[in-house]
Amino acid sequence: MKKSLLFLFVIFALSFLPVGAQTNKNAEIKRINAYVKTVDTFVKRYKNPHLIFADISDYNDDSKTKWRKFASEKALEKFRDQTETYTIAYNWLQRGKIVKSNFTLFSPSGDWANYVYHHFREDGSLAKVESEMRTFNGDLIIIQNFYFDRQGRLLKKTVKYLDLQTQKPIKPTKEFLAGKADFSDDVEYYKKTSKLPFANLVKK
Repeated sequence: MKKSLLFLFVIFALSFLPVGAQTNKNAEIKRINAYVKTVDTFVKRYKNPHLIFADISDYNDDSKTKWRKFASEKALEKFRDQTETYTIAYNWLQRGKIVKSNFTLFSPSGDWANYVYHHFREDGSLAKVESEMRTFNGDLIIIQNFYFDRQGRLLKKTVKYLDLQTQKPIKPTKEFLAGKADFSDDVEYYKKTSKLPFANLVKK
């Protein structure tokens, strides 16, 4: 009888573990959203990025990248008048550390553009990534959000599709899904500021 009662007690206790884990995850996501809001408020206040980098390598050469630091947006635009660059990263600092890094990626054909917004904690760990892919393949806007804990574990991912013209929610068409091989909606992100492709240029 005692063994039966003990067994029932263990089953009863274990049944609450997933709920507790889910509660902790939701609480962490709530904290991340609050933090992201403060970072975005800070960015809006300063507007101009503190650090600007661009990959100036040949777009058709996937084997290597060549990142360069620019003193200002004006300096970047002057460079782009002569040579286009298809990956740009705008960065904002708090207490000397990157807290937000906005990547702009696009193709020479202009068929798509992807905006990837990284929110970093002060310890350099990635808190949230927001991705907005705009593509003429299906005339879609694909919005994805990723939440991470301090160890880099994915807590949550969300995806939604909007019509490129009306910006209203839609379901992706069969034609779009069939043509996904023509481009990738995979999001490349960096889980630590030290892993950013231009990290070695930050202090220069």
